[in-house]
Amino acid sequence: MEAWMKKAWIAIGFFVLVVPLGILVTWSYGDAWGEWGSVSDGNTTWTPKEYSGGAPLPDYSIPGWENKLMASVGYWISAVIGIIMSVVTVLGIAKAVELWKGHNE
Repeated sequence: MEAWMKKAWIAIGFFVLVVPLGILVTWSYGDAWGEWGSVSDGNTTWTPKEYSGGAPLPDYSIPGWENKLMASVGYWISAVIGIIMSVVTVLGIAKAVELWKGHNE
């Protein structure tokens, strides 16, 4: 493995490790702006019609994964899946370009 690639994988690994810091640091501050359920307008509380159908995973979490540790695990899983998808995409594009160049020479 080339030196630059080894450094890149080390950097990616570091970022995967620190991914949960975003949720852990803000855990006790409540919901992010715009992520509330119902809207309060004076004395009336209502939910916009577009949002009343429910989400596949309420509150963006898997039932039973509401604590900090499990939320961190979810972030790690998400980071690893994102990295795998990115690497596969880049390698696929590189292979397509290589085939295209070989075909046009």
